[in-house]
Amino acid sequence: MKKRLKIDLYIARITAIALLVITGISAMGGGAVLVIDPTGRLLGFDSLTLADTFFPDFRIPGLVLLVLIGVLNMFVAGLTVNKAKSYPTLILLQGCILTGWILIQLYLLPQTHFLQLIFGSIGIMLMLLGSLLGSRRAL
Repeated sequence: MKKRLKIDLYIARITAIALLVITGISAMGGGAVLVIDPTGRLLGFDSLTLADTFFPDFRIPGLVLLVLIGVLNMFVAGLTVNKAKSYPTLILLQGCILTGWILIQLYLLPQTHFLQLIFGSIGIMLMLLGSLLGSRRAL
């Protein structure tokens, strides 16, 4: 039974690392482009996308995406690879941040995009994986 639990935890940890890295790289790329071109045109965004928000352009959302989602996901992935003491909690928190980011987008923006479903699902999976790894690690 213990051998099965170790395998399950290994799979959960590797899955979390993969999701963190995929999300981190995507967010760093997208965030950097939004900082470089705050109009959003390089990513195909319409200038009216932010019309009903308090953002004059995409620079601040780009910085948030770059740092809170991109850089922090990569940092947490590194800590998870090295099995830092708090890595399950950090995975859970990154899942919360990503899910919150998507929920804020759904609230503020007039249109939706299939990537919101994908990254929202990844955020929920990270929360579940972090919870699983944290609860099983305590055993």
